[in-house]
Amino acid sequence: MINGQLIVACDLGTTAFRALVSETTEKGGLRVLGSGEIPSGGFLDGDFVDLRTGSRALARLVRMVEAAAEVDISAFYHNISGSHLRSIWARGQVQIGPGPRAIESGDLDAVLDRARSLAVPFDSWILALNPVEYSVDRVGGIVDPRGRIGSQLEVRAHLITGSRSVVRNVEEAIRVAGYEVAGRAVDILASASALLTPADQEEGVLLLDVGGRTTQWAMFRDGHIVGNGLVPWGGCHLTSDLAHGLRINLERAERIKRERGIVLRSLVEEASPDVLFEEERPEETPGLVAAILEPRLEEIYVLVKQAVGDARDLAALGGGVVLTGGGSRCLGADGLCEEVFGLPVSRRDLPPELEGSDQLAGGQWSTAVGLSLWALRAAGSARPALAPPEETQHLWRRLRGWLDRPRNGGERPLSGRRENMLDAGRRL
Repeated sequence: MINGQLIVACDLGTTAFRALVSETTEKGGLRVLGSGEIPSGGFLDGDFVDLRTGSRALARLVRMVEAAAEVDISAFYHNISGSHLRSIWARGQVQIGPGPRAIESGDLDAVLDRARSLAVPFDSWILALNPVEYSVDRVGGIVDPRGRIGSQLEVRAHLITGSRSVVRNVEEAIRVAGYEVAGRAVDILASASALLTPADQEEGVLLLDVGGRTTQWAMFRDGHIVGNGLVPWGGCHLTSDLAHGLRINLERAERIKRERGIVLRSLVEEASPDVLFEEERPEETPGLVAAILEPRLEEIYVLVKQAVGDARDLAALGGGVVLTGGGSRCLGADGLCEEVFGLPVSRRDLPPELEGSDQLAGGQWSTAVGLSLWALRAAGSARPALAPPEETQHLWRRLRGWLDRPRNGGERPLSGRRENMLDAGRRL
């Protein structure tokens, strides 16, 4: 990766759209150049339900971040989210040859392609394929089989599928807005790229992202993803509960939640919830706010715990729970999470090595940063961990070529407007 190359990422969230422009550093990391955030428009459950409104919102967002970072943008990476995503397991098997020989990288490609050939519904795409375990001549538990002598190679892989219609519609909104799609990644896996280290994933960890209208989760063990899912409740539902309980409008309820929201009653003086039914306009107190908000967030955590399944899987997570997302920023969210899951909980918003992170206020940028890191890592990888659908494979090959080519002789321009990496690629 050439120092100074630009990456543009857009997080399409249920309550807000966020765009981030970053550049690669000499150390192989990222430096934030500019960011922008606007309320989401025409977007629900990971899909544009109003294409015109959504495309106008995207165009406005990109113009905002262009001005902030002083760049011209023609394309960006985006996330995929929503209840249409499915988590499934697949196996692939190939014969190495007529006789035993050392397994090569091409054999890994072949067995992963075989796993990817799993029959999925006609209206679905395989959006991510992550090998979890290899077997050589029926000897399992192999992390990397390259160099091992054998005649048969098998893989057990975790796949995430999504609706073709949703993905196409999202990318049509991007094109209507006047931009191209540089690449895409599943939302929760992008966040994992930003917040989880290889050691976290090896030790075992549950990533829990409480968003505006949904809560997403992904579980990792032995260095691999082993499950993911979504709960259709998030921070907006806490706001709605607060507005209903205190008989106030949503705007004021959101402000109270952000500024002095408490979701753990043991942290404050207890207040009886009976006043919610006895008084026409209950007085806002810390105890009453906690009495309203705690049940909803506890319900979200419990639903995630039930979706994960076997309690033994949770008990084996040495890294505990990593909590993120704007919906979990209330006081006591981590303590309540510990009570529900019985695991240590840590809160993370951004990777510590990100340069210029002080520009990203609000603590809700993990997906946009993760998209940028995913693009950075995938560009230098022979096979992206999150494989895009077949019709965009050619775009990946072009992007990898552009990212590997020097721009302006390999030097950053000293002045003037910077180039988006797709524009630079076209001129080379």
